[in-house]
Amino acid sequence: MKGTLTIELRDTSGAIVGRYRHHNLITTHGKRLLAELLMGKKNALPTSWAIVVGTGTAPANVADTGLKAPIPDEALDRSPDVAVVSRGNTTVVQGTVSATLPAPAAGTVQPLTEAGIQITVGNEKILFNRVQFPPVNRGANMVMTLSWEIAF
Repeated sequence: MKGTLTIELRDTSGAIVGRYRHHNLITTHGKRLLAELLMGKKNALPTSWAIVVGTGTAPANVADTGLKAPIPDEALDRSPDVAVVSRGNTTVVQGTVSATLPAPAAGTVQPLTEAGIQITVGNEKILFNRVQFPPVNRGANMVMTLSWEIAF
């Protein structure tokens, strides 16, 4: 299982002004969630999927349970996608979570350096994965779209 985050920054006209791709780390809590769902050990199914971002600079670690310095904004994906994808002689099942963060308030620049998928199960929020990356500046004139592909 592996995941890749794609970040796209768009100006107010919709033109892409920056595109970044980063491989991520699946957390121990994320792996445990999958195992518990597969084995019928979880009493509730996930009810929401969000991409959370922050300004933390510590490297990703499997023990992470949250972002190191999250910002209050989170981007919900109301209908994550699952597809079977053929790549040459290999077939993978790919789950995709995509969400858009609107432009922040005028005069605001956010140097974002971390992101993760946060899955809500019952009342519990689980950080499924986390990635730390060089600063991506989200400014007041930019909309940020984040897409996470998880291949099984």
